[in-house]
Amino acid sequence: MAGCLAGAQATWAEPSAPWMPSVIARHDIELLVDEAGLDLTMTQWPLPRAAVLHAIDALPAALPMALDAARVRVLRELEAVGRSSASLRIGSKQAFLAGFGDDATPGSSLMARTPELDAGPVALQLGARLDPRGSVDGRSQFRLDDSAVAIEAAGIQLQAWSHRSWWSPGWESSLVLGNNAPPFNGIGLQRASASRSESPWLAWLGPWNFEFFVAQTEDSSDPPHPYIVGQRLTLRPWRQLEIGLTRTAQWGGRGRTQTASSFLHMLTGVGLNPSTPAADGNDPANEMAGYDVRLGCYGGLRCAAYAQLIGEDQAGLFPSHFLGLYGIEGWSDDGRYRYFAEYSETGCRSPIGRPFMKPCAYRNHAYPEGYTDGGRWMGASAGPDSRIVTLGWLDAASETSLRLHAGRIGSRIGSYTPVTGDPDTSGRLLGASLRTTLHWGSVTIAPEIDESYIRTAHGGLDDARVALSLQTSLDGPFTVASAGLGKGLSVTDNPVWRPLLIGAGLTAASALLDRPLDDYARDHAGYPAARGLKAMGQILPVAGLGLAGVSWLAQRGTDGGELAYASVLSGVAGLAAAEIAKIAIDRAAPTQGLGTASFGQGPRRSASFPSAHGTVAWALVTPYAEQYDAPWLYGLAALTSAGRVMSRDHWLSDTVAGAALGYSLGDWAYKRSGLDPRTSNVHISISPRAVSMAMTF
Repeated sequence: MAGCLAGAQATWAEPSAPWMPSVIARHDIELLVDEAGLDLTMTQWPLPRAAVLHAIDALPAALPMALDAARVRVLRELEAVGRSSASLRIGSKQAFLAGFGDDATPGSSLMARTPELDAGPVALQLGARLDPRGSVDGRSQFRLDDSAVAIEAAGIQLQAWSHRSWWSPGWESSLVLGNNAPPFNGIGLQRASASRSESPWLAWLGPWNFEFFVAQTEDSSDPPHPYIVGQRLTLRPWRQLEIGLTRTAQWGGRGRTQTASSFLHMLTGVGLNPSTPAADGNDPANEMAGYDVRLGCYGGLRCAAYAQLIGEDQAGLFPSHFLGLYGIEGWSDDGRYRYFAEYSETGCRSPIGRPFMKPCAYRNHAYPEGYTDGGRWMGASAGPDSRIVTLGWLDAASETSLRLHAGRIGSRIGSYTPVTGDPDTSGRLLGASLRTTLHWGSVTIAPEIDESYIRTAHGGLDDARVALSLQTSLDGPFTVASAGLGKGLSVTDNPVWRPLLIGAGLTAASALLDRPLDDYARDHAGYPAARGLKAMGQILPVAGLGLAGVSWLAQRGTDGGELAYASVLSGVAGLAAAEIAKIAIDRAAPTQGLGTASFGQGPRRSASFPSAHGTVAWALVTPYAEQYDAPWLYGLAALTSAGRVMSRDHWLSDTVAGAALGYSLGDWAYKRSGLDPRTSNVHISISPRAVSMAMTF
């Protein structure tokens, strides 16, 4: 990895959010790689969005019609994922075989995503997803799907994110990391480019990328919340040959050793797979590792073959007890159609046809719930000990795909079941999956149909699943609404009743998410990211008020001093107003366990409405945001609000009320100062590559 880090730098490198293509966009990218020489890897997703854009920009301007159409489709999708959007999916909860591009989470969901913000070496995008009854016990679940913050330095992205990964050349399955499980919340390093290195020492790798991450899974028991550690290197030393080296490990979890020494042993493979039961307690991790290849056909033939071998155990320094995946694919002359045939064996002792060793695949003595996240298999959706043949076809022009399945399920599709429960859900399988996408104005409509029949030991198991997804861009409404909301909350531009009414409406609407977000905060309380948010929620308002006070004292009599005074004034006024409101309203905090509608039943010193920390944070940043036209500063205040929700000191509606109050007071104090942002002697500009500040004298 040190060598990869040393040679990763690229002169154009810039931070960007990770991007997972749709199945049609992946088809187009592979078409451009195979026929136009696109300088990009194909079997490791997601990749940084800017890496894909840079590789496509490097293609010749004049391409054959089919390849140019593929380029246009990819650029259109890349542009769309950089914008804000909202989507609604309505679907049944039946299990199905999830392939590349599928969302395997059962049931219905509501999702939203902000635009990607690029400010110098930092890129940020926020996403949220609500599953009304997504968990086993029927509670609503909130997730940060498609959220990411990336910082680029020397060609490397340090990133925190919430997303799925697909590490495989397969179209139906990935044996090690696929999209069957919920997104991980993780941090890690990834090369900012996926093109050929400029270093002469690494240029022989061809297009390449690597990633290292640590994430925490959602499994709640046996042991609770273990980590998943992933490492992947993908390279294409010859145009026709792409190679992937993969390693993952389940490590730690409450009740297991989580020391630096144990982590190092996991990384170096020391103590793995002990030969005696007495040594099982010293096994630092459950690891999977292996290789995959994709080999394009020679002689101008439009085809490729691929394979993936992932070892469940380790023999010496190398993987052993392999799971296997094998496939061939081809595409039409005009680039519109792709066909593939894929065979997967998710049992130990592949290759093809050998009897499986049980229990082995996706199961481990240290992690009895298996190789899972949120109770769902992190690898192939078919689950362990399965043999599946899939025939697939897709049409890029109509955005339609069809997959036909046959074989045998060894345990249970999609989610974990104990070995003793396998006979109830395993057996001979026949199935089909149909996807298509329609466009109606700015709305994308995507119906999905899945059908499967499993002949179990106790009779037939027939599952039919139907889902419909609706997605639309929010860029226009987002811009208009944010400007209108800011104007509506201004106490200097409106009658007093208007900002009060708007603030009350926002608070009431956000109250619908009070319970789901509190459930999320409780379930993820031990996560490192959650602990970091809690700390920021406590520290940022105090630090901000102190810095503004120092700035005021140091710059009194100048425009900078007046601006700092406006920030301090609004912050102190916000703190006083919030504390008075808390005493008057006396709403119980989430930690008191009295529910969302409990008023006057708890100690007033623990009252939660509105959030004083959130009020102060929003009040402090508003004068600066308005003076310098820097709305991204509100992100700091939003971190404070998020931290207060994650600490369970406040309901979401408490923080929304605090944000509305703080913004109104900050706007009032700024306009009271009489400063004119157009004549300020300080000018801040943000470009995709830099943040600059200029001062005139």
